[in-house]
Amino acid sequence: MASTVQTPTERSTDLTTERYPVPQNAMALARRATLGTAVAIVAALLVRAVVLAVDLDLGLPTVGQSPFAVGPIVAFSLFAGVGATVVYAALIRLTERPVRNFGIAAVAVFALLLLPMATVQGVTTTGLAVLFVLHVVVAAALVAFLVGAVRL
Repeated sequence: MASTVQTPTERSTDLTTERYPVPQNAMALARRATLGTAVAIVAALLVRAVVLAVDLDLGLPTVGQSPFAVGPIVAFSLFAGVGATVVYAALIRLTERPVRNFGIAAVAVFALLLLPMATVQGVTTTGLAVLFVLHVVVAAALVAFLVGAVRL
């Protein structure tokens, strides 16, 4: 049994053999982004509903609006969806391995987004844990849908 070995150039042009195929056009990327953002919003709101049902003491921030309100959750999810889509689209156009590079970028952005959580005044440790879970839920949904790991 002979196996063929692809050169990097051949590999980069054959997108159908990728584990997570890159979207072939803007419409396919927009569909993934829309579904991922919708799932991220629904999942984050479900986390919020569970937290409220359990009646956890989240504390209240001393400055600004509560990060646990519906408005900030939806706005953050939408902003994250648009930002992730723009970054992924750029990586598709500019790099040979957009899925891998997007994963690296997603981890880096996620880590950077955790830094401001440490400075939120008035939120309990439980509240910080809930914020972390909300960030994870949104990030996981967006990355999974954008790279095509989840297909509907």
